[in-house]
Amino acid sequence: MKRYYLYVIMASLAMFTMGCQTEPADVLQAEPDYANVELSSRSVVLAADECVKTVFVATNRTEIAVEYAETWLDVSVEGNALTLYVEANDGVVNREAVVDVVVGTEPDVAKARLRVVQTAVGLVDLSAEGTANCYVALPNGSYCLDASIKGNGGGDGNSRYIEFEGLEIEGAAYADLAWEATYDGDKTRSTKIISGAPIYSADDQKIYFATGENEGNALVSLHAADGTILWSWHIWVTSQEITTSEGNGLEWMDRNLGALTNEIGDVTNRGMLYQWGRKEPFLPSSVAYMEVPTHTYDEDYNLAETEEEYYAIQAEIEAAREVLNVNNEQRGDGYAEWNYVGAVPPVALAAPGNIDYALQHPTTFLGCRTDIPIGEYVFDWYLQQDLEGKGGLMQQSASNLWGDSEKSEDYKTIFDPCPVGYVVPPTNAFTNMPTNYACTYLSEDWTKEDYGWTWTYGNGDYFPSAGNFDVSGLIGETSEKMLYWTAQTFGYDYQGFGKSAQLFVAYNDIFYGIYPLLEVEEAGSWYSYGARCIGASVRCVREQK
Repeated sequence: MKRYYLYVIMASLAMFTMGCQTEPADVLQAEPDYANVELSSRSVVLAADECVKTVFVATNRTEIAVEYAETWLDVSVEGNALTLYVEANDGVVNREAVVDVVVGTEPDVAKARLRVVQTAVGLVDLSAEGTANCYVALPNGSYCLDASIKGNGGGDGNSRYIEFEGLEIEGAAYADLAWEATYDGDKTRSTKIISGAPIYSADDQKIYFATGENEGNALVSLHAADGTILWSWHIWVTSQEITTSEGNGLEWMDRNLGALTNEIGDVTNRGMLYQWGRKEPFLPSSVAYMEVPTHTYDEDYNLAETEEEYYAIQAEIEAAREVLNVNNEQRGDGYAEWNYVGAVPPVALAAPGNIDYALQHPTTFLGCRTDIPIGEYVFDWYLQQDLEGKGGLMQQSASNLWGDSEKSEDYKTIFDPCPVGYVVPPTNAFTNMPTNYACTYLSEDWTKEDYGWTWTYGNGDYFPSAGNFDVSGLIGETSEKMLYWTAQTFGYDYQGFGKSAQLFVAYNDIFYGIYPLLEVEEAGSWYSYGARCIGASVRCVREQK
């Protein structure tokens, strides 16, 4: 039953008078004295032990009513102060309550809502070992994270973002759930990754939240009072312990970033997809793996006795891809909407470019522009460069948004998407990367499996064909190709174009390689996988200290 209490504030209210002019046309009409109420905080976090806290009320009325239903919470009013009292919470999950503060009398009534959370005894501070943009959590748990600092608190990859925007998070007012999703096509289980809504505590600059019964991924966002997103964090909820194995001198995570398993053919092995240099995760297709014919043009043509049969084979392939590659719109109980196709970043010709825009639009996939001043395609969401005199198309920005991976250690930046203790793989993580766009063959290193490959002479782990986003934001190549980002970038001469390095294993049993695989004269074409608007998988490695 809802508890309803009425209190009278014995406080002096300021009275305002207005002067009158002699001419009727100049008389100022006073605004109606409608009831209004504001609270000193939108939310309160109470400790698991017996606890008392106070919230102050500002109102132009003398009476206050408080309404709430929870019996574990007691709220009293004295003057303009709300006092909240709770006994110890011996449970294993947070307790949540909503208190409505009402002033005035019908029909002139104003209301303010206060969210109250009492933490559980088993509360886990995810930032205790360091801060990051991604945190790993278990289902049915109570957690908090440090919301005072951006990312890991490190550098910004020479983007000048910190110079302009700072490293500390200031002006925070409230937290919210942007989205939550799991790997089911019918979306029936995507509402119980996060339990309830996250809450921001200004007292200790932390975000408190509880996980639900289901495994999956979510994005928790921190907002200013006007709704502007100040930062966001990827919450990776999995019950299967994350382990590592050695390959090419690095300790590799046992699954893709955001994946629940690494089982062959299991859709939960896909993990999240990322545009190069961004920390915000995007959802892969949730459709189950399936076989897709992947013959080359010559192979298809030789299989067909007539031209009609050839085009029939192509139609079958495209039909299968249409079913398999579906842009994932899951958001559970989150407020955000996904914006994959047709969204382009603002034109930015100088650092820090579109970084702040990307941070404020974490569910918008930033595709390539075709209307930059020089009239050429530039497939870099972060910065559009003046290519005049560069010797080629699609010059990418000179930045190390995921760190200067030529260094052997301490290159992790505030934009790195990996959890605490992990980092995006460095230069030559999989093998010695060519300095230009020539091909490096890997047929001896990798073994074809169902819907992916095993790094036979690396760490021995399976790498699924999780799909990728093309430069327009369309998901594709699920079950067919595997593309994995590294933090490495190429040089800025004609051969390099400044694009970013990506492991690529071709989609048939014959041809393996490191992308970019294109000839130098073709490296600037739209299908070059080094373009930073591409969305691809990340397999994190242990950070070297």
